[in-house]
Amino acid sequence: CYRGGRWGFVKLHLVRHGETEWNKLGRFQGQQDIALNPRGLAQAKETARAMADHGVIALYSSPLQRTMQVANEISRLTSVPVVPLPGVKELNLGELEGVTGEEMRTIWPDVYSAWSQDPGTLSMPKGESLSQLQDRAWRSLQEVEKAHSGDDVIVVVSHNFAIRTMIHKVLGLPLTNFHRLSLDLSSVSTVEYTSRGRRLTCYNFTGHLSPENR
Repeated sequence: CYRGGRWGFVKLHLVRHGETEWNKLGRFQGQQDIALNPRGLAQAKETARAMADHGVIALYSSPLQRTMQVANEISRLTSVPVVPLPGVKELNLGELEGVTGEEMRTIWPDVYSAWSQDPGTLSMPKGESLSQLQDRAWRSLQEVEKAHSGDDVIVVVSHNFAIRTMIHKVLGLPLTNFHRLSLDLSSVSTVEYTSRGRRLTCYNFTGHLSPENR
């Protein structure tokens, strides 16, 4: 999905981190600093091998542990240093950190209803809204964009909600449609920067993962 490339096009690969125990247990995971589990580490190694084949010249990552573990694997194979990018950290879920969907429905029924019907307008209890997340993540991507040109290949390792809000921005989609996109663990989504602007050329690609790690 992200093979090859045209000379003169900046290519940005947005990589989601691999599995953590909270992912496995179905717990909401925002800015809590949870490490990858053994399956997530295996996914990280496979993702790193795939990225190493594509001439990476710049590598950025959310500073949370689960994303830095993926970025460090890519760095080890490419010798490209990791630059922390705090703006692409995951959504601050506030009081919903670590809860399950069932607990959310039971304890915060109004929040659950708003999240289901119009996620773009909801602020998490003592946390952030998707709009706030999108604003800070997009500012970070614009900073990265300004630092690169030509045929640069860039990797940004980030998180589920963060990547999805950035993709919505690329496509001009309102955040009310947030639930219409899903994003798998260790997936790669690719944006090209051309003379005509940004375009999404690949979304949620997991072909680099072995069957047991998809």
